[in-house]
Amino acid sequence: MIEVLVSLVIICIGVLGMVALQTRSVALSQDSVQRSNAMVLANELLELMRSNRDQVVASDKVKIDGAYIKQPGTNFRTKALDADKTCLTRDRSAGGETVAGQDLGCWLNQAKALLPVTDALIASSFAVCPASEIPPLPSSDPSGNTTPLKVCKTTAVAPLMVVVAWQDVSKDSLNCPRGICYYALRSEL
Repeated sequence: MIEVLVSLVIICIGVLGMVALQTRSVALSQDSVQRSNAMVLANELLELMRSNRDQVVASDKVKIDGAYIKQPGTNFRTKALDADKTCLTRDRSAGGETVAGQDLGCWLNQAKALLPVTDALIASSFAVCPASEIPPLPSSDPSGNTTPLKVCKTTAVAPLMVVVAWQDVSKDSLNCPRGICYYALRSEL
């Protein structure tokens, strides 16, 4: 009888360990999917900007007030789609500010569908602007600001940077300080 009880305790400890491992595995898997989605979204926005380059770049310099540019703490300048059009059926061939605004509206809808974000997080932590360096993580910000990028650089010769943020579900305080994860992508247009 004692042998059966001891073996039962050992089996229970093993099962509890496997349940804990499975729970952690699911959280890390979800974190991996969200990081992948953030990378895809940032790349997609850069490609949208490349296809409507005159709204971002003038004379080989990034326009500080371009249609795609968004400072941290502000909202994207979106435009409504034309009647009877969807993000997939709209005409982008003319380019211009209206197409840029529609691009941003469609892109934001995708970001909201793929990442755990709120409108407040998008306004405070998403950014599209010139930047010569990747911003530091918020944990190194002594002011308590949760956004790694306080303001876009005003120099227009820097590469373009897209910063995407989402709420952390994996509780990874090392890579996602203060419960917010960030992905920053820099690229030349």
